[in-house]
Amino acid sequence: MTPLALPLSLGCSLRGIETLLFAYLVAFISRTDSQGLFPRLENVGALKTVAVMPAQATCGLAERSTFCHSPVAAESLQVCAQRLCVQDCPHRASPPSHTSLFSAGLGSCIALDQWDRHPGSPPNSTSLLFGNHKNCFSSPPPLRLAAAFTLAVWLKPEQEGVMCVVEKTVDGQIVFKLTISEKETVFYYHTVNGLQPPIKVTTQGRILVKKWIHLSVQVHQKKVSLFLNGLEGDGTAFDTQTLRGVIPDFASGATQIGQSLNGGEQFVGRMQDFRLYQVALTNREILAIFSGELLRLHVQPHCRCPGSHPRVHPLQQRYCIPNDAQDTTTNRVSRLHPDAHPLPFVNDNDIGTSWVSRVFTNITQLNQGVTISIDLENGQYQVFYIIIQFFSPQPTAIRIQRKKDDNLNWDDWQYFARNCSIFGMKNNGDLENSDSVNCLQLSNFPPYSRGNVTWSVLKPGPRHRPGYNDFYNTHALQEFVKATQIRLHFQGQYYTDETPVSHGHRYYAVNEITITGRCQCHGHARACDTRRRPYRCLCAQESFTEGPHCDRCLPLYNDKPFRQGDPVHAFNCKPCQCHSHSRSCHYDSSVDPFPSEHQRGGGGVCDACEHNTTGRNCEQCKDYFFRAVGADPSAIDVCQPCDCHHVGTRNGSRLCDQVGGQCDCKRRVSGRRCGRCQDGFHSLQESNPEGCSPCRCNTSGTVDGDVTCHPNSGQCKCKGNVIGLRCDHCNFGFKFLRSFNEDGCEPCRCNLYGSVSQLCDPLSGQCVCKKEAKGLQCDLCEEHFYGLDVTGCKACDCDMAGTLPGTICDAGTGQCRCKPDVGGRRCDGCLEGFFRQQQNESFLCLPCDCDTSGTVSGSPLCDQSTGQCPCKLGVTGPQCNQCEPHWYNLTTGDFQGCQMCECDSLGTLPGTTCDPVSGQCQCLPNRQGRRCDHCQPGFYLSPGHAAGCLPCSCHAAVADHHICNGRTGQCVCRDASTAGLSCDHCEDRHFGFDPQTGRCQPCGCHLSGALNESCHMVTGQCFCKQFVTGSKCDACVPGASHLDVHNLLGCSRTPSQQPPPRGHVQSSSAMTLTWSPPASPNAHWLSYRLFRDGSEVYTTEDQYPYRTQYFSDTALSPYTSYSYSIETTNVHASTRSATATYRTKPGVPEGSLNLTYILPIGSDSVTLTWTAPSNRSGPIEKYILSCAPIDGTQLCVPYEGPETSATIWNLGPFTKYRFSVQACTEGGCLHSSPLTVTTAQAPPRGLGPPVVQKISSTELHVEWAPPMDPNGIMIRYGLYMKRPSSDGEPTLAESRVFESSGWLSARPSAESANEKALKPQMATAVAGLEPYTQYEFRVLAENMAGNVSSAWASGRTGEAAPVFMTAPSVLPLSPYSLNVCWEKPADDVIRGRVVGYNITMISEQSPPQSVWVASSQVLAMAESPQLARIVSGLQPYRVYTFTVSLCNAIGCVTSAPGAGQTLAAAPARLRPPRVDRVGSAGLRVRWLAPAELNGPPPVYELERTEASLPAPGARLLQGVRFPGHGYYTFPSSTVPVNTDFTGKVGCVEEGKKADVEKLS
Repeated sequence: MTPLALPLSLGCSLRGIETLLFAYLVAFISRTDSQGLFPRLENVGALKTVAVMPAQATCGLAERSTFCHSPVAAESLQVCAQRLCVQDCPHRASPPSHTSLFSAGLGSCIALDQWDRHPGSPPNSTSLLFGNHKNCFSSPPPLRLAAAFTLAVWLKPEQEGVMCVVEKTVDGQIVFKLTISEKETVFYYHTVNGLQPPIKVTTQGRILVKKWIHLSVQVHQKKVSLFLNGLEGDGTAFDTQTLRGVIPDFASGATQIGQSLNGGEQFVGRMQDFRLYQVALTNREILAIFSGELLRLHVQPHCRCPGSHPRVHPLQQRYCIPNDAQDTTTNRVSRLHPDAHPLPFVNDNDIGTSWVSRVFTNITQLNQGVTISIDLENGQYQVFYIIIQFFSPQPTAIRIQRKKDDNLNWDDWQYFARNCSIFGMKNNGDLENSDSVNCLQLSNFPPYSRGNVTWSVLKPGPRHRPGYNDFYNTHALQEFVKATQIRLHFQGQYYTDETPVSHGHRYYAVNEITITGRCQCHGHARACDTRRRPYRCLCAQESFTEGPHCDRCLPLYNDKPFRQGDPVHAFNCKPCQCHSHSRSCHYDSSVDPFPSEHQRGGGGVCDACEHNTTGRNCEQCKDYFFRAVGADPSAIDVCQPCDCHHVGTRNGSRLCDQVGGQCDCKRRVSGRRCGRCQDGFHSLQESNPEGCSPCRCNTSGTVDGDVTCHPNSGQCKCKGNVIGLRCDHCNFGFKFLRSFNEDGCEPCRCNLYGSVSQLCDPLSGQCVCKKEAKGLQCDLCEEHFYGLDVTGCKACDCDMAGTLPGTICDAGTGQCRCKPDVGGRRCDGCLEGFFRQQQNESFLCLPCDCDTSGTVSGSPLCDQSTGQCPCKLGVTGPQCNQCEPHWYNLTTGDFQGCQMCECDSLGTLPGTTCDPVSGQCQCLPNRQGRRCDHCQPGFYLSPGHAAGCLPCSCHAAVADHHICNGRTGQCVCRDASTAGLSCDHCEDRHFGFDPQTGRCQPCGCHLSGALNESCHMVTGQCFCKQFVTGSKCDACVPGASHLDVHNLLGCSRTPSQQPPPRGHVQSSSAMTLTWSPPASPNAHWLSYRLFRDGSEVYTTEDQYPYRTQYFSDTALSPYTSYSYSIETTNVHASTRSATATYRTKPGVPEGSLNLTYILPIGSDSVTLTWTAPSNRSGPIEKYILSCAPIDGTQLCVPYEGPETSATIWNLGPFTKYRFSVQACTEGGCLHSSPLTVTTAQAPPRGLGPPVVQKISSTELHVEWAPPMDPNGIMIRYGLYMKRPSSDGEPTLAESRVFESSGWLSARPSAESANEKALKPQMATAVAGLEPYTQYEFRVLAENMAGNVSSAWASGRTGEAAPVFMTAPSVLPLSPYSLNVCWEKPADDVIRGRVVGYNITMISEQSPPQSVWVASSQVLAMAESPQLARIVSGLQPYRVYTFTVSLCNAIGCVTSAPGAGQTLAAAPARLRPPRVDRVGSAGLRVRWLAPAELNGPPPVYELERTEASLPAPGARLLQGVRFPGHGYYTFPSSTVPVNTDFTGKVGCVEEGKKADVEKLS
């Protein structure tokens, strides 16, 4: 590899310089067998932004200026060959104005739409919606067209079909008209010679329904160009064609938009921004209308191309060419003034142009010089050469500066001078360091013009820059070649400061400044994308680097520190061994055994191991996780949770073995997780020290006497017909449990129809029978019932009149026992041969007695209800023993029984019938026969029988006798030559009847000439053929000959009017010819000869009747004309037809079709071209370009048309298509070899939201599928997470929590093994989350062309035990109840869904006592929403302490205690005082405290009262206690009548009592 190859293209004058530079690079920079990867050297300053100081230093800026042509010798300096400098544009320099066609004239049916607008619309713009209405159009003011104009409009058709965009007419004549459809765009136009054939452009696949498209029509004189969505890939129009004339200018006329003026071709859809320019816009301006940005040009971008040449030359931007011209055309005009010398000419990559500065008026200005700055624009480059090619005499001093970075100051880079003392430096001074700067001495006698200055950065002049031969290991030198901007300062000038020199030579002129360099890619890229800003190196895949300059390792390739490559070593980044459980790693030199070597050792440490792994290489599992034996260390699920079932482990342990994952199980427990009982045990319980309980199965009911059971339910393995936890019961519908029965129990076999159900007593087997059924299995019927079926047993229901007394029916069939001659299941009918006759409430069965000669098929049976026998046709009577009227002869063998009389109605007496035995009818006179249908002798039936029998009329002389045929009346003729009904006419082939003799004469016609043997009945003239004459037809007419019996014409003449053959072209090599006989064959036999191009090709004969002749002429040449004629001959002469010419069909084209594609290939389109075959087999009518997807479902629309290239649109991105083309004539198609093309990648689409599943309380599993339309190779997935806001908390910012990279092909069937191994990961576990918290995730999928984001999907982590509960507040409600209330903690404390709250009273204290009575009693369980609980049944004035336990599905947490005191109540259980006498006048009163104080210490009040009752025996009635203010009414039966009494009301308040007495 040669990392610094220098492909310079500096023209013939620099070929020697190129050779020297290349040799220098090979000697000092390149290395053979290089391993590093480097972009090629190129002119990195070409077409970049350039500036000059002073700003007006360029000639011709303010106004036109002059300068002297650069000298070629010393004497040329003394004269001035004056040249102009003009910087003005020769054509337009600004965009033209336009007319908005939607500014006025909008129809009322056109709606404004602010929502559906074309892409890139201004914010407040609107589109116009044309509906499918009659007369829905826009009428702008009259348009005046120039010879050049441009129409531009945005369109969005909403339906298929031809639709008019705009039309202008004058006096009913079209001036121009533009229509579109999904297949083609048509431009109609009018010239001075009238309406011309329209310009049709096939736009199938480009103009689509419900898609916005920008359409522009550019007209200049006789050229019209169509543009769709700006420019094509090569900067041209979609199509360019030539008009037949210039469209004339009409100021008047009518214009309609959206509909033809005849009311047809209604446009249905949206239009926006319809413009008319009165000039032919350039291609750049049309692109600017579409995209909003004028295409950038390096030199004078404001100068436009002329309308005749609207396209900028793709290779030389200063020229313009027509739209329909090739890039190599010589038909070009200059976009710039021929005397222009603008500044961008210094780096336009064209040595044929030159920049010219202004002419300096004095030496002082010349010594101040000018400064040219070139901005490399899109990044920092490594620069190795700068070459300045002068058109004028060279400066005497040049100062080169650079900016290493745009944000830094200018650094001096190199000096050149005739005498370096001008810079205070030595000529060709030493270079002490790699980044030192010296001054190189220029030649004392450079060329007078066209000289150049070349600077090699690594080896400037005669001095070698230190490190030049070890560039890749010299950091300072590598930094020294970097630059983002370069500045060159020219001052002074050779030769022009001398006295005799003309002042007009004092200027600088530069042909080209070439800056040779390359992108800085650190030896890890072969190329870089300089179209991006900043440029980006295309890092080689094998380097495992990333970044714009390939300046860092990929996240998982840091096993060694990053090093840039050199020509000897690639120094690719080394992968860390993280077993696919980390997204990145870092280098740690402390763990690298060989930190100073790149090829040995490694210090990569994996970061943030995922999937529950740990260790330097993520090779171990975390606690509570294990690795299965033999598991792939790189598997995403290599570390599985121990997930020990704490119920089955000793001491509830959740730890397991690191490898294998075996948990520590209890004695009767097994399984890796200790989650199941051993065989013979069941019901794993935490409280059971051995884990499980024994099964205790009944071996008679278990399969094979098995004693094991289901480990969870304890269900034993029962036989097929056994149930019960211990298999000790027969299943429903079975009986008799026995150990020797393989099924355990046998079926009940209850009759399905006779039993209530299929269940029976499992011990006795008795089924439950229906009412009429009986038996163990309910399969028998009770007496007088029969036929057990789905309806049960049915009643016999025997008819008592026909049943033998004392009998019962058959239990199976239900047949009753009948009396004689009686039948039927119920004995309710008669047997066959008998019929029923009802007698009161009974009946008799009588015999039929049918006459078998008169019954159908001789049947002796009759109708059992009526006794009627079945009679034959014509027979009647109950026993069928007599004929009906007009019938006779009843016989046994006759199928009909009786025969019809069939009397002739015309010969029978009216109103009579025939004899019933003989059938003789009664005849009229002159009639005879049984049916009276014959006449008597001497009579015959009149025609139509209308007149009955008529007498015979036989000729007396000719007939044998007077009796004629009774039916026809024909008499019997005596002579054979006579005929007729009465024998009074001549027989055929005779004439001349003689009534006297009764004879006729024979005709005697000649059989060869007569049509037949008949003649005229009077004259005897025979009937002759066409060409025959004579009374006997025995001679030919004049001009005819050959009398022939076989000739229908008799004689023959010359045939005439033979039509020419008719040709039916069958193929390219065959033709069928048909011809009819001549209009006048004039013979009964013809011979035909068929001639092709004068040569006989076929001969045949034909006889009358003549047929159409056929002949297939084969082995013909395709698409060739042939002349045919017919010669017809008969026995007399011959004739010839006219000549007819026919051409064979075209054949299959000959040659080969070479199908190729044109780069670049788009993601949804590909342009293909092919060669045209020869047309020897006929003209090519069309080409058919077929395409079919190989590995996708995105179908493509084939091309069919006359062109030899086509662009296929609407293809699927990154899809492999097979193309083939056919060149077709009318005769067939020539097929090309198939061509396989893969479309470019496009950003993916249709990425569904991820699926989020709970793993644990802190971990979620997120999985996603590839995009529905990958549109390329998926190289990366990014998973982003955010936490939505809740309870007023702000939403946490979105963050990326996972990224996977790889190589996922959109065509899995075509993946290689390596590609399958590189598939990016599409699932991950996100750990470290908050329990029972909602998180939202989205996935970003990226391929090589772009990315797509999915919708957000949410998931919640699992619950965890709550961590805190606030102490409850306890408030008094009454002396006997407290209100315990609490607050619901925050969600992050609850960590789950609240199942409920447990309210527990833990202590009780009576205030006068200091002793707490401890108790722990769960008082209530509150539901989740409930935040308070009233505790009743308490004691007054006591302090109670409560706790509240908050519980979710995982566990509970108990709050700190909260205390509260009930209210005080009145004291209770106060005993009466004890009174002791003290002397004669004193009493000592003592009392005890109330047994229940129910409040604070009481106040005692001693009351003494006198006895006031009227009598000692009176009763004191106690009232009732009531709270608050009120009254109490004693019942009337209680209050004494007319008696005073004392009532006492006791008031109780806070334990105090007062009595109030009242006398009433």
